Amino acid sequence: MSSTDTTPLPASKDAYSFDETTREYLGVVEVFLSPLEGTYFLPRNVVDVPPPKAIGNHQRAQLHADKTGWDIVPDFRRCMLWNTSTGDPMPNNLALGDALPKNVTAEAPPVLSSHQPLINVWDDNASAWHQLPDYSRTPTWSKETAQLAASPKPGDALPDTLTVIAPPFFDRHQAPRWNDSRDDWELVADYRGVAYWTADGARHVISELGVELPADALDAPPALPATDDNAAIPAPTPDEA
Repeated sequence: MSSTDTTPLPASKDAYSFDETTREYLGVVEVFLSPLEGTYFLPRNVVDVPPPKAIGNHQRAQLHADKTGWDIVPDFRRCMLWNTSTGDPMPNNLALGDALPKNVTAEAPPVLSSHQPLINVWDDNASAWHQLPDYSRTPTWSKETAQLAASPKPGDALPDTLTVIAPPFFDRHQAPRWNDSRDDWELVADYRGVAYWTADGARHVISELGVELPADALDAPPALPATDDNAAIPAPTPDEA
């Protein structure tokens, strides 16, 4: 004699709750079998259709209006948003299912260094932030002249001809000069334009930075020695008178 065995239904199983207003998936709930009806009682806002498992960051499962399936929709609610043009925070008024507006991201820009001038720049192709140099608000000096120079534009590297190290203070007949080996300024003599004479009566003018006055330099032409032309004429004798 044969008989058909019927596997009894489990006393309970998983079901899936959703928000009544947004229809977003909330979580798993346990529902119980009704022995008399042979079905599981589903409370309000609960379905037995499982939501998708592969849900990414800033996404949410949302139940179809007819409750027969789920969609994966954007969910940027309750998260910080940044303007990709400026890197500044933006107000977030997005609802479930709203995509990010243009020039807006939920990726936080990197923290800027306190030791190096940088700017955060958004890369649309990579959907990511990059940090580039930003000396536009940093004073820069010319290594050649030690004078303040026009700062590079945001994103431009600092040229080798400029430095952010301020020249030192200097006294009269001193000037700062850039030392490449030290990567810093040094103070050197500055007598450019100063004229001096040597004992032979020659006049010299210093034209280069870093040249000291010679130890025997004179600040005026030396006195000329006596010659036959300018020698004193002796006074006449009484006999000659």
